[in-house]
Amino acid sequence: ITMDEIIPSACPHDCPDACSFLVRKAEGSKNRITIESGKVIPFQEGWICLKGKRWERRYRTQNRLKRPLKKNGNGWVEISWDDAWTIWANHLMEATEKYGPQANLFYQSAGSQYFSKRLGREIFSALGGYSEPAGSLCGAAGGAGLKKAFGHIPVYAPEKLYQVKGILLWGRNVFDTHPHLVPLLTGLKNRSKAFAAIEIRTTRTTEAAERWWRIKPGTDAILALLLCKNIVESGDAASGWMEHSEKGEQFIKLLAELDSKALLDETGLSQSDLSDLCRWILEHRPLAIYGGYGIQRYYNGSFTFHTLASLALLLGSFKIPGTGVVFGKDEMRFFPEDILKPTALKRKVPVADWHLRASTLSSPIKTALFTCSNPAKQGPETDRFPRAMESMDFSVCIDLEMTETAALCDLVLPAACFLEEGPDWRGSWWHTYLLRSEKALDPPGQALPEPVIMTGLADKLGLGIDLENMRTKMDRILLESPETEALGEGVFRTKESHGWTKDAGPIKLPEVLHPERSRNDWRGLRFITVHTAEYINGQNWGVNEDLLNAVFVSPLEGNRRGLREGDRVRVRKKDVVIHAVLRFDKAMDSGYCVMVQGGKGTNMLTTAGTSPGYGTPFHESFVVLEAEPESDENA
Repeated sequence: ITMDEIIPSACPHDCPDACSFLVRKAEGSKNRITIESGKVIPFQEGWICLKGKRWERRYRTQNRLKRPLKKNGNGWVEISWDDAWTIWANHLMEATEKYGPQANLFYQSAGSQYFSKRLGREIFSALGGYSEPAGSLCGAAGGAGLKKAFGHIPVYAPEKLYQVKGILLWGRNVFDTHPHLVPLLTGLKNRSKAFAAIEIRTTRTTEAAERWWRIKPGTDAILALLLCKNIVESGDAASGWMEHSEKGEQFIKLLAELDSKALLDETGLSQSDLSDLCRWILEHRPLAIYGGYGIQRYYNGSFTFHTLASLALLLGSFKIPGTGVVFGKDEMRFFPEDILKPTALKRKVPVADWHLRASTLSSPIKTALFTCSNPAKQGPETDRFPRAMESMDFSVCIDLEMTETAALCDLVLPAACFLEEGPDWRGSWWHTYLLRSEKALDPPGQALPEPVIMTGLADKLGLGIDLENMRTKMDRILLESPETEALGEGVFRTKESHGWTKDAGPIKLPEVLHPERSRNDWRGLRFITVHTAEYINGQNWGVNEDLLNAVFVSPLEGNRRGLREGDRVRVRKKDVVIHAVLRFDKAMDSGYCVMVQGGKGTNMLTTAGTSPGYGTPFHESFVVLEAEPESDENA
């Protein structure tokens, strides 16, 4: 009988499900593993999605980086770790002395949700400060809208979903992007409860929903205002809502001044549709509104979520358990910030368009570190990213593989993956559990855990900082925390309170009800990019990247251009062109097209900009759709 070793771990992905893993290591094997689902978190139901399961292969693919690489002309040369740290340290010190510490950019995103990734800031703080992105490519705008209402982002614990009568999935395609919610939705239907959806296109979620309503892109805030107006004027608002609001009387007056017909025309809904939707919402109280991330990728994204919070208030969020807006929360809430020293000088640059201004800032960016991120592929207007990199004196990327961003850097350093280091922790922006992982494997070649890499840099800078010691301290603090309770398999229950209650404090209602309209300066099709079940946030490792992009439009938009389904087409933004196959979605309206994130060149077509709350308004992009010239089609 063989005895496999079972090691607790957790998926590192920026996904709401935040699944616990059990890594099964075959007896006598150094690197042969299988990844199984943990069984402690009730919502996980003993299974993991294909994105998590893919780590069984990915940790040992031929694409893994194994040695430090230094750019040499158009190629790369392998160098030692000592040389890599020395070169990097020299460039950091030179930039700091000449331009000040804010000339050094520390760019970290959500490529890994593990807490140890936050420790690297300690090195840059010790140099006197740094620059870092403000906001996010994901949910910053929506979070800002909820903060306007509450002063913080209220936690909606998923356990509260068992109390609802209905769930309204507003622009949230959970069947692709939140799969562990699906069994809960199925359970609702089995208990004679319901879920419905608001969308701009056909999805697996709309196909499974009891009802769904199609609206035009960017009109979510307008629809939310119309629902608020109808509920107030029909007398169906929850009793006592005024006492739980600020400036409720003013809000009523502002709603009364709205031109309902003009606003309804903007949404693409009929009066019958609006009445039907309003009736469904009122019949299914207590109602949870699941706000999607796509609906806040417009200039009015923050306002949309401020308005959704107002709608939840009118539906009784302060008194009816289960009522509220489900969006996200701070997954780093339990990271022990006190172990980091405060930073003297920290400059924020907008995450969405910093690369357009890197060389023109009052203190230009001269060095950059990119970790847990791939902005050369994931950010907007990526065709202009190489220019920003060329304006710097030196750039470094820490990663598992040679990504698009790594290929533009001067120094590329091979990192261990989450299976190859530990102990470490991660939280969730959905559920209220903390997950602790342990090391299961040795990293390939000379790859190192990121805290070890950063400690080597600190040694060359003479800073005397050991991030592995800080990791150990972090682990001890969390294990001993009175806010955590060990449940087994590396899963810890946290004392994170539910925020949508009568104790949440008054909701500050919007004082202006005129959401910023979308900007279409040259009458192209609005360009919408969406997530997929196949991979995470446009990072399509392990998926066939040679497949031609598909672009979805309404049959009307295809017919206007003399195009048929299956035609080869060009999607163009001025002089930037990508090639695609045309697909029709009969449920779509006119005026926009949809592509999946992660396709070749997709974000070359998006337009960089910053929305309130330092959001990234990807959907404020416009393109031309045209037939592929015959010469290109036959190429």
